[in-house]
Order: sequence, then C-alpha cells, then structure tokens
Amino acid sequence: MRAIFDELSDKSRIWIFQSSQPLVGKAEQITQEADAFLQQWAAHGSQLKASCHVAYNHFLIIAIDEDFNMASGCSIDSMPRFVQELAKKHDVELFDRTKLAFNKEGEIVLVEMNKMKTLVAEGFFTSETLFFNNNIQTKAQLNSEWLVKPEESWLNRYFAVAKSV
Repeated sequence: MRAIFDELSDKSRIWIFQSSQPLVGKAEQITQEADAFLQQWAAHGSQLKASCHVAYNHFLIIAIDEDFNMASGCSIDSMPRFVQELAKKHDVELFDRTKLAFNKEGEIVLVEMNKMKTLVAEGFFTSETLFFNNNIQTKAQLNSEWLVKPEESWLNRYFAVAKSV
C-alpha cells in the first residue's frame, strides 16, 4: 500500500540508496517505478504501508511503517533486488558504499571513504560542510540525524586525529 512519505510514522524504518551521479531527469521516473513496486509490496500476503522519494537528486529513500504491518525477511529481501533492477535500468549505481556524500556549499559532493583522512588534513571541510549519514534507520533519524556535521557522526574519528596532530 502506497502512503504519503510525510504522513508515515517517525518510527518508520528507512533505507537510503545513494546514487553515484545526480538523478536529474531520472528522479520522476525512478519514483514512479518505485511507487509501483511499493503498491504491490507485501509480507506473507499482507500489504505493507510504504513510501519513497528522491532527495537532493541523489538519494532514493524507501520507508515502511511497521506499525501498520511488519515486514518479513522475504519482503525486505525483495526490495534491494527491485532497487538493483531499477539502478540497472536507469544506468546508475545505488549500492556503492565506498563513497560518502557531503553537502558542500549547496552541492552534493561524493568522496571516496579511503580519502577522508587526507581531506580532513587538507581542510576540505568547513563549519558549513554537512555529511549525509546514510546509516540511519528511522524516519525520525532522517529528520534529525541524516544531514549533520561530519564530526558529529561516525566520521568524528577522522577529526579527532586531525586535532591531535
């Protein structure tokens, strides 16, 4: 069952799929196809209350309100398979976890995780640079912990090292 994203419970479980490139010109079609998948998404024959949207033209976010019906292992497994097919169809990478996304001066910048130490040392980050923490798990976290200063996330270890040098 397709729901309106903003009306889902803050306890709703979310998955964030980060695109390797901007989804400009593809976001609307990707959203429509994801909506069609969510419309028929079920767990053991019971409808799931779910929604999706594309944020910042870089992130496909899928949410499920488990207060309505709990997702099963099989239903959860079907969702990444669908997203893989969607990515292939639209020629984008949505599963590359080696790149981290930052909002730097209003632009989404992807950087290789293994370059973090160097970027911190070179001053890539300012007090205005924000990090997309795609490890969050709930809609409440999406609203409060998704877009944060890097040193306020799991990336803080890189900043602690830089300060001690």
